[in-house]
Amino acid sequence: MKWPWKKSPEQEIAQAFELGCRLIQVSLYLDLTRRFLETMEMEPAGLLAAQVVNYLKGDDITAVMNSVAEPLKSQIALIIEEVPDHAVCAMADNFRTREVVVATLRMRTFVDFMFRGDSYMGSEEQRRIEDLLSPWGREFPDQITPERYLHMAEAYRSEVDASFDVDVN
Repeated sequence: MKWPWKKSPEQEIAQAFELGCRLIQVSLYLDLTRRFLETMEMEPAGLLAAQVVNYLKGDDITAVMNSVAEPLKSQIALIIEEVPDHAVCAMADNFRTREVVVATLRMRTFVDFMFRGDSYMGSEEQRRIEDLLSPWGREFPDQITPERYLHMAEAYRSEVDASFDVDVN
């Protein structure tokens, strides 16, 4: 008999991905916002950082834009063409960003394939993720595991938090 509160291995993997992805998403948003504040005001810096994070997670940023209400939709429309270039710069400028983004995309691919099976292969989402991975993935040949991913996410969060302490003090 399977206990109802015991998670399946698939559920445990998905939960590890969700937690790690949230940690990385928030940390990457903070890091990018800080970088963009060097050249722009807070509101546009935060908006651009959020869309770059969405893009680097493999989200369809046009679908993201179309899913939000005005005036945010119009604000995103003004910057949507710039997002891929800013994402490439963020990846090129920082080894740690590349490492956590590649790990996130690999974990997302694994989890999506685990739950969706063959329907995931060849999907628009899978193609978007492969396009993001192709220039950077070879730099990180090691396999990602849920445990390693969570550790990486926590370490990245600590690094971003520590960099804010240095900036403030």
